[in-house]
Amino acid sequence: MKFYPFLTQTKINTLLHLSVILQVLFFYFSVVAAPNIPLNFDGWIIEALNKLEVSGVTGGFHRHSLPLSRDDVAKIISRAENRINSGEVTVSPLDGKLLEKLQQEFKSEITDINLKETQKQSLQKTYIRIQPEIRLVNDKIAPALQSGFHYAVGNSNRFNVYTELEVSNFNQQQDFGQSYFLPESPPLLKSAEQRYETWHWDYVVDFKRAYLQYNLISFGDVEFNILAGRDYIYWGASPDKSVGISDNSPPFEHIRLTGLIPCKIGTLKASAFTAQLNSTWNDDGTTRYLAKRYLSAHRIDYQYSDWLEMGIAEWVLYGGDAQSVKWHYLNPILPYYAVQYNAKNDDNIMLSFDVALLPIDGVRLYAEWLADDFQYQSDSNDPHATSWLTGIEWYPLFIERKLGIHTEYVRVNRWTYTHLDPDNQFTHFGTVIGHPIGTDADMFSFRISYHASPSSIIESRYSHQRNGEADITDRFYGEDFENIPFPSGVVEALTEIRFGWNYRPLTAMKGSIYYSWRNTQNLEHKESESKQQHRLVLLLSYAWGN
Repeated sequence: MKFYPFLTQTKINTLLHLSVILQVLFFYFSVVAAPNIPLNFDGWIIEALNKLEVSGVTGGFHRHSLPLSRDDVAKIISRAENRINSGEVTVSPLDGKLLEKLQQEFKSEITDINLKETQKQSLQKTYIRIQPEIRLVNDKIAPALQSGFHYAVGNSNRFNVYTELEVSNFNQQQDFGQSYFLPESPPLLKSAEQRYETWHWDYVVDFKRAYLQYNLISFGDVEFNILAGRDYIYWGASPDKSVGISDNSPPFEHIRLTGLIPCKIGTLKASAFTAQLNSTWNDDGTTRYLAKRYLSAHRIDYQYSDWLEMGIAEWVLYGGDAQSVKWHYLNPILPYYAVQYNAKNDDNIMLSFDVALLPIDGVRLYAEWLADDFQYQSDSNDPHATSWLTGIEWYPLFIERKLGIHTEYVRVNRWTYTHLDPDNQFTHFGTVIGHPIGTDADMFSFRISYHASPSSIIESRYSHQRNGEADITDRFYGEDFENIPFPSGVVEALTEIRFGWNYRPLTAMKGSIYYSWRNTQNLEHKESESKQQHRLVLLLSYAWGN
């Protein structure tokens, strides 16, 4: 033990107080945009992969077309290892430790990859992870449970069975912490179906994900897999939330086909799925019917090394009285817009583009653009219904790339996500499938993070959001849109500052704490009405797993 005689007890107490203040000033708020990897309940894997890509370690991967399987992540890790061993890239000490943590989590899948060419035997494994939790939100505290079961058999995880269960009496959303910092959702049409039913003491038992996945036989270097069941989907460039198909809504019941196609320069990732959404009641006063609703989508994502990724996607949402699946929308290579135009249907078709550039190691620039309605005819009297976002991620070389800076602006114009036919609005179980700010809104955010260790992050975040009076139930009926300001009406302005800290090892005790101060002006679009809120979210858990 060492003693420092120049430190008096008063100075020691002052240093302790300063230490506590500094920790409070840099508390971490976690924003997890993408669907978690199987058996990863807190999102650290996606965050680690994103950081390693921006730092130039991974050589790039298709982060705009998610989710990823465990086998996908193992291949990314193996590629990063090869780049380091060949001297192609030099990693910072922190990035090296993050990669070691990923190697430990995916050691079984990495072993499968190494044995693939030398040992043609059928490999199988079973994962079970159980995570009891204590959750606290302001004055409410209660136990919760998350667990997952994953069975894989065959080389490269040829066949997979996965289920993920959550038991709690808190908001049933993908990320527990984030769900308590989002603004209240606008009033939407009532769903005809329930997502879940409360049990004893307001608890909900929810199978958030449950699917079968089969990796089809590879054709040379081309790989295809098919998935059937319940899962999240995320298409977009933002590390927060996408303006297109995001994981903001509950997961889809769907069938999904994914292919990875190497090119002479770069790789293509092709995705297509068809999902059945929740049914809704349509009642216009004279006719009442149950609308069956469906969503079909396809996407091409091009990725070149770690400095360019770009994608284009198209999807169609349709529903109605006695509606069934339209088989032409199941065709993954048929343009939906052409089919709808020729058939003179009034389905809700959207088109999106996204791109990300990494001009130098440590810097990533990205943007997304979505066209719900885009008037390319000069004589059209309808408005553009579009949304877009742009942002920057920066991990400076100094401080061993431990510091992260992220800023983003997102704008969703009025009438985006809406449709004249209420059966075709862009929602699932009353939640917007796209960006959570909804329509007729924009938001600026700025976030600073510091990786104290591979398992510990501290961060602060500032955001300012403006909400117009229109919401997703609003429809265009020939208004003079050129003279309607954005955002429209009495604008509700929401300013929020968040602080937090999160500790996430592979197993054993985990913990996180989030604090938020929120100030709302023109509350509920009433002039001069204001409200201040303080929110505290605490999570303690212990993860058992093999």
